[in-house]
Amino acid sequence: MKIKKKVKRKKDIKDIVVETAEIQGLLQDLLFRLSQVFERYRTLVLASIAAIVILIILGVGYHYLSLRWDREASVLEGSAYSSYTEGNYQKSISLYQEVLDKYSGSESAPVAMYYIGNSYLASGQSEKAIGTYNKFIKDHDDQVIILPLVYLNLGYSYLNMKDYNNAISAFKQASALKGSLVADRAAYETARVYETSGDKVSAIDRYEYLVKTYPNSPWSQDASAKLNKVQGNIPKDRQPKDHQQDNR
Repeated sequence: MKIKKKVKRKKDIKDIVVETAEIQGLLQDLLFRLSQVFERYRTLVLASIAAIVILIILGVGYHYLSLRWDREASVLEGSAYSSYTEGNYQKSISLYQEVLDKYSGSESAPVAMYYIGNSYLASGQSEKAIGTYNKFIKDHDDQVIILPLVYLNLGYSYLNMKDYNNAISAFKQASALKGSLVADRAAYETARVYETSGDKVSAIDRYEYLVKTYPNSPWSQDASAKLNKVQGNIPKDRQPKDHQQDNR
């Protein structure tokens, strides 16, 4: 006995018309419900759209305003640097301060603060230099290139005031910072301050560290000469026996 396959009836035009009408009905119902929701929350929706548009406009405006500030700050910074290189430190301080006052959010602001500190240091105003450098460290600790230089000059500022402990601390920090471009020089200055303050053992330790860690440094040759001199001035039994490569 053969099993007859059930033949699926093809949809006729009447069926298609009915289905189309049902879909249209569903769409109309959906649109109606959406319109009701929109009317119910009309104020909130329009306010949200307006807020988004305003934020976009403000963002674009701030971007172009920042570019303008950076250009203006850069011009002023150039004039300030010219005064600094000419030795007119009072004028350079005034111009760099203007950069900070008018363009505190610009890329020139950290540079301006750094050179204000340098101008104070160069003009013999060590206390003001210390205050400026410490403010830089507090406000711009993300400036990885400039920060070691700030610590280095902070060390010189303390050294001018014969504050050897703080000078050593600043020089060590300049040497220890990751990627420091003045690590060798800061190690040399640390050793030099130890020597000046009378701590010959620590001075030898730092000179040895510099010579061993930075053999190609321009400060290494001078460190070797100083090392021989200092070692000759203290008994051998008091000299460091096991040098450690650290930044103590």
